[in-house]
Amino acid sequence: MSGELPPALRAAVEALASEHPGRELAAASAALSADYRAGHGTRFSRPVELAAYAVTRMPATFAAARAALTEAAARTDFAPASLIDLGCGPGSAAWAAVEAFPTLSRAELVDSHAGMLTTGQRLAAGAPLALADAAWTSLAIDEALKRPTSADLVVASYAFNEFPAERLAACAAALARLSRGLVVIVEPGSRAGFAAVRALRDGLIAAGWSILAPCPGNGACPIRTPDWCHFSQRLPRLRAHRAAKGAEVPFEDEPYSYVAAAAPGIAVRPAAARVLRPPQARKPGTDFRLCTQSGITEEHVATRDRDRTRSTRKCGWGDEFPLSMTNG
Repeated sequence: MSGELPPALRAAVEALASEHPGRELAAASAALSADYRAGHGTRFSRPVELAAYAVTRMPATFAAARAALTEAAARTDFAPASLIDLGCGPGSAAWAAVEAFPTLSRAELVDSHAGMLTTGQRLAAGAPLALADAAWTSLAIDEALKRPTSADLVVASYAFNEFPAERLAACAAALARLSRGLVVIVEPGSRAGFAAVRALRDGLIAAGWSILAPCPGNGACPIRTPDWCHFSQRLPRLRAHRAAKGAEVPFEDEPYSYVAAAAPGIAVRPAAARVLRPPQARKPGTDFRLCTQSGITEEHVATRDRDRTRSTRKCGWGDEFPLSMTNG
């Protein structure tokens, strides 16, 4: 599975989990999962709560960030050397960034929670050099956005969905100043998460940036309430995660929304069309719901059309769709 943790990170998370009694870790994991589903924040005041986050949420946030960053990397030849991870937590998005962009050699991870920073530093001991030697900065996102420092790539995962909507335009402008090359934002695949992503997308476009993914360009978003744009990444559950949750299913699916954008002057190759929902396969053919530069369209690929079926049979939810093969 593409969302699987790197071996070094997986081993570090399992080692961290092993330091806590199973019953305590299970209780902390259950409380964390309930808070996440309800959209509540969590204080993480005890070491077992930090370990529970690393076990239950870090793999999922890594998987979502990895999917978004991999798609961003495929849409440009820009090769970032430096990274800033805002609201980094224990470093999930930074781990995903060094996987997607092997050119990264320097990183700064920023979070206001001392426990998250300490946990992240410990987990990164066996990481690639850019992350193992990273600077871990204790600072709120608001303050980090005001600094004169900058990086080639700025990422933020699950960091902006709790911001007041009226502040997101200013955040987008600050992100455009903070990054010299790329910005990648990942949020939960909920209506609130997508609303934050769309507001930041609009702000980056207003600052002159170009959208890399998932959108097929800089046009107005065609999604209308109550719908929302999100995707899903499947990932294997860690052994410690299955034990903490008493789960038998060896995988989970993480819904997420995201946007990736490039600074003015950087060449981009956005997808011509993006599959917005799981394709519906029936005997007569397969139906695809697509986002294109002209808006949302429905595409039917007839089973009897072997060439078109062959060219689209691997197109899944979130993938690029070969627009040249459509009737339009």
